[in-house]
This record gives sequence, structure tokens and C-alpha cells, in this order.
Amino acid sequence: MDLAGRIRLMIEAKLSPGPSLCGIRRHREKRRLHSNVSVASGNFLAAKERGVVEGIHYEVTGEVQKVDVHRIRERLDNDSIVILSNLGYSSSGSVLNCKYAM
Repeated sequence: MDLAGRIRLMIEAKLSPGPSLCGIRRHREKRRLHSNVSVASGNFLAAKERGVVEGIHYEVTGEVQKVDVHRIRERLDNDSIVILSNLGYSSSGSVLNCKYAM
């Protein structure tokens, strides 16, 4: 889970608006291609704990119960880039590591 959080933060930082370093160094136009990009991430996945299966306790492993498509579409309609990770959130507030499955 820690790695998923770090990767999400790294992606958000790369997409964050700010002055172009090339523009600052060369005193040219300070324009970035992604200067108006908005990034959205959050608790879009509702999950439940996997629990004990065949005698194995899966601790913080979860199963996705619901994807909040409405909130994701709202962000996309507002021209945001939505970042989805493998982290799901239970009704009790636990953060769970969810495996993608179809």
C-alpha cells in the first residue's frame, strides 16, 4: 500500500502546474504543455475485507465491491485526469489492497 501511495504522489507531482525549468534557465517563454491540468484521486473504490479463506487470513487484502463511476465521470467532465490505484476503502474506514479481477 505504501508503494501505491508513493507512485500516486509521484504521478500527481509530475502533472502539477509550475514554471518550466527550461523557461526559467533560458528566460524564454515559461509555458508547459500541462499547465492547466487538474489531477483527481480519492476513495473511488468501495471494498470489503477478504478475510479468512481456506484457513489463510488475508489481513489488509480486499475485494472491490463498487466503483464510484458517477464521481469519476464528474471529474473527467471537469477536464481532470483521474488516477485510480489498487487501494479500496471499507465502510469502517480501512484501506485495503485490492486485486484487479474481471
